[in-house]
Amino acid sequence: MIYLRYSEDDKVFDYVTNLLKEAVERKDLLFVNMLVINETIWILNKKYRIPLSEIIELIDRLIPLLEIIPIDYGDYDIMKKIMLDYGLKPSDALHIASMNKMGIRHIVSEDKEFDKIPFIERMWLDDH
Repeated sequence: MIYLRYSEDDKVFDYVTNLLKEAVERKDLLFVNMLVINETIWILNKKYRIPLSEIIELIDRLIPLLEIIPIDYGDYDIMKKIMLDYGLKPSDALHIASMNKMGIRHIVSEDKEFDKIPFIERMWLDDH
């Protein structure tokens, strides 16, 4: 979501916009959890200095395309196991817990840490 608003590289911007466009055309189900929304707002605002009103406008346009996975206490056991077994940081482990809850096996991320998880396929521009 971050690269839909800010990217230092046209190749990355083109990748994420085409990925979203193709997913919408195929009517793929696209999932996020509130951690993704949180990270998007924080990084765009604090790191890239994008005004909060612009970030909220972007998210408001994207929300209708997304299913939001609720996070609850039941995710803790999976999160804990992922952190201990694969050394992921808590927020990344919580993403995996959310995905597990919904049976999701693909994640769009440049974060190679997700490659440690054998039952998840990370999608990113260098990989495809």
